[in-house]
Amino acid sequence: MAAPRRIAVIGLGAISRFYLAAIEESAAAWQLAAVCDVSPERLAPHRDRCPVFTDHRALLAEARLDAVVVAVPNDRHAAITADVLAAGLPVCVEKPLATRAADAEALVEQARARGVCLFTAFHRRYNREVRRLVRELRAGAAPAELAIRYFERIEEHIGDDAWYLDPARCGGGCVADNGPNAYDLARLLAGEVRVEHAEVVRDRFGTDRRATVRLRSRAGLPVRVELDWSYPGEVKDVTVRLADGAVRTADMLRGFRAFKGSLWHEYVGVLDDFDHAIRMATDRTGDGLVALSLVEETYRLACHPPARVPGSRGRPAEDGDQPMHRESRQPMNGESHEPMHGESAVKHATHGTLVKVLTHRRDDRGMRLEDFASRCVRRGEIHELVTTDQRETAPGTRVDRVGFLGFAEMGCGGVLDRGDRVWIDGRPVGTVLGFDSCHFPNHYNILISVPEPVTGRDLALAPRADVRFVPAATAAGPDGTTEMPEEEIEELR
Repeated sequence: MAAPRRIAVIGLGAISRFYLAAIEESAAAWQLAAVCDVSPERLAPHRDRCPVFTDHRALLAEARLDAVVVAVPNDRHAAITADVLAAGLPVCVEKPLATRAADAEALVEQARARGVCLFTAFHRRYNREVRRLVRELRAGAAPAELAIRYFERIEEHIGDDAWYLDPARCGGGCVADNGPNAYDLARLLAGEVRVEHAEVVRDRFGTDRRATVRLRSRAGLPVRVELDWSYPGEVKDVTVRLADGAVRTADMLRGFRAFKGSLWHEYVGVLDDFDHAIRMATDRTGDGLVALSLVEETYRLACHPPARVPGSRGRPAEDGDQPMHRESRQPMNGESHEPMHGESAVKHATHGTLVKVLTHRRDDRGMRLEDFASRCVRRGEIHELVTTDQRETAPGTRVDRVGFLGFAEMGCGGVLDRGDRVWIDGRPVGTVLGFDSCHFPNHYNILISVPEPVTGRDLALAPRADVRFVPAATAAGPDGTTEMPEEEIEELR
């Protein structure tokens, strides 16, 4: 009989106890080899059991490991998982795989290139009632309609993990965190699905508290997902109406009287499946990316992804919270449908620094132009620079042909307007066409109009290159040629 695999758990927040209990229950397959957390208080109970670390990089360098569980806050999933994969270790990542589909795609590519198991934990698929329902559907009539409900009051479930209520760290709210589990169940029961309609309700701090999402499978099966972080109690269930009119249900909380009692057996299922994926070299790398892509599509169809509210910790939804859907609305104070340079306004150039260079193109990206032609940015924010040869500026215009330049950190606060000239490393690149918010709250895509989509590699860009957004009124010389103002050039020297 093979010796149990030595596994480490990175992140000792609210969900880690279920992983630790599952490791202990599955002693024939797993042995806890180390734990890691930035909090000495959370490490204290484990000091007599196994090596403890406050830095995951030290853990990867010093501990003798066969696998790793990543259960840190959502905004840290991608970076830490990338380090685990770089160390050549199979990794089980608590859902969501990342907060951005682009980061998840990079992890999938990294895992496949190295031949390492990348496994995303969707614990609800291992619920005993869900498994019973799957068996019934396989043996019975074809489903005609599917509904999934995931209701809870989030403050009752997160313990000390206040990051769940910060949209920038969580990824948004109930859609970003509970959505992956719900979408995974939809795929489990209906096959591959696409999002057709979404409504998201957010509180005044930018955290989404409720969502209703309509999806459809490739076979045409309608799926309805309802999420609620402000529900007085807890409901987690699946309802299937069959073609013959019969109804089948799975109450995921049935038989578990203790609070969060169903999670104990579900995480045993997670680690059993992780072990199986390692032993059988099963490719499960794409599951996390698919779920995250459905999350991003939900936010896109809900019109405005979650707003980043620096320093917020969220509050329960209140009367007056409004759904964000695809109906147009009038500009708010400070927003404009038209470029600022067409108004009676003067502004300074906004500058930043390239922090990551991108090298890929796409002809089917599916970005959408935001309603507004201007966006405020804060110092320290990071946004993505994307080139396109498309010219249409109407709100909602789909932008497919793109080249990716990289990510830029803003060096000052300012206002970016359609028509601003973009300079990188002292060279003109193009003009701001508009903004796409499919990745918000993480960042905006700043769309730059160019004759032909180009990438960071095409322009020989490098990290630390200076980035400037120069007002159109000052960017063109009297003869119509584009020259950077002398004071801007001086600042670059």
